[in-house]
This record gives sequence, C-alpha cells and structure tokens, in this order.
Amino acid sequence: MTLQLHANAINNSRSTSTPVLFLHGFGGVGAQWWGLQTAVSFKAPTLAYDLPGHGKSVTFPDAGPPKTAARAVIADMDKRGIQQAHLVGHSMGGAVSSLIALMAPERVASLTLLAPGGFGPELNHPALMEWAAARTVGDLQAILPQFFGPDYEIQEKMIGYQAQLRAMPGAVESLISIAEDLFAGGVQGKLPIDDLIKLNLPMSVVWGQLDNIVPVSQATQLQGRLDLHLLDGVGHSPVEEAPDLVRNTILNHVAAAGTKTDKV
Repeated sequence: MTLQLHANAINNSRSTSTPVLFLHGFGGVGAQWWGLQTAVSFKAPTLAYDLPGHGKSVTFPDAGPPKTAARAVIADMDKRGIQQAHLVGHSMGGAVSSLIALMAPERVASLTLLAPGGFGPELNHPALMEWAAARTVGDLQAILPQFFGPDYEIQEKMIGYQAQLRAMPGAVESLISIAEDLFAGGVQGKLPIDDLIKLNLPMSVVWGQLDNIVPVSQATQLQGRLDLHLLDGVGHSPVEEAPDLVRNTILNHVAAAGTKTDKV
C-alpha cells in the first residue's frame, strides 16, 4: 500500500534545494504542519506526511511500530526519486525521523527533532491514552491543554479539526491500537541515542521546559553534543508555541546544506 501524503507537495520557490519532510506526532496529521510547511517551502520543496494509521493513511497495514512508518517514508522517497531530505519530526514523528537516520543515514541531510519520542522510556501514559480515545469536542477540550504550556491559547478551529479527524471511520480505533502497541506497560521504546549522535548528521532538538507528555529531562543526555534548544514556558508543542524558532532552525539547516553544496 502506498503511504498517503497530506494534500500535495508544496514548492513556492523555484529552488532545487533538498526537500524538507515533515513527520507529525501521535494522533496528528500532515495538515497540521501547513503554516510552517508553507513558510519553509519558499526556500525548499516540502512534503507533509500522514503517517501510517493516521489521517488518509488510517488503513495502512501494521501501522503501530515506528519502524513501519520509517520504512514507509523511505519507500515513498524512493518512489519520488528523493535521494536525500531534511527531516522534521514532532514527538512520535521525531522517533520515526531518528529511525530513518539510523536505517539510512545517507538519505538524511539534517534532523530537526521537536520534543522527540524515543529518547527515554518515560512518558505521560494516561494523557496519551486519553488523547488516543478522544472522539468529541468535549473530549478534546479536556485533554488538549496537557499538550501545551499554560500560557498557550488553544484555538477552537484546532479542536474542531481534530474532532473531524476523529469522526473518520476507524480513526479512533486505529489510534487506540497504535497507542496500546507503542506505550505498552506505560513506557516507550528507547532509541540508541549514542548511535544516532555518532552519525554526525546536522541535528537540532527543540524541547519545551514544561513538556507534560515527554519529560524534558530526557534532553540532559544531549547537552553539549548537538544543537539543543530548551524553551521556557513551552509545553509539548513547539511548532505552535515557538513557531519562529522552529522555522528558523529548519531554514538554518536548509541554508547550511545549500552552502555546502555550493562549495563542492
């Protein structure tokens, strides 16, 4: 089965730069990257995926394991003739991005990981299970504040859009199944972080100090080893809570790769 993508690729520029691929977190879809994706597309082509078990990829077979998503993205890159890409991953999408780098480092131009999954076993299991099972506007209003810092105002259109997604046939059932697989025993699988860093890829990690879903303490192992941004007042959603920093971090990787290419 072909991995479904959010809408179409965006390329507002005439750039031949290496593309930027956006991988959402658990319970998300590619469409939620739209604002950031559009901004980045003025400098590089972009793609935002609906990962297996999510959105238009809800019926993707064996959708639970992050390795399934990583292999599916690599397969889609092959299909599109994308030899190398900048990867931007949030939460679960950060774990998938990291796995792609570990599986095929030559395919990765840079990593931008936003509150990434897989950097330690601990996570807020009750909140994630509640998020997986949320169906109605009321359910979402109750759980979504846990994904943001206290000063972030959640927009009604965000809640409404998520409610529409959850109304799709099989959507909630898929999320519950994935959550039971990913977070069995109330923990998550841990990536080989040392091996990831040893790849020596351009890598940035952005993490909110008030992350209530994946503890920011997991970033301690990264200090002094890569480009690390720990954000005061920010929760689990840096894209919405610190959009300028996230955008500039991605564009810095795109620009650095372009400079390197120019020098060759």
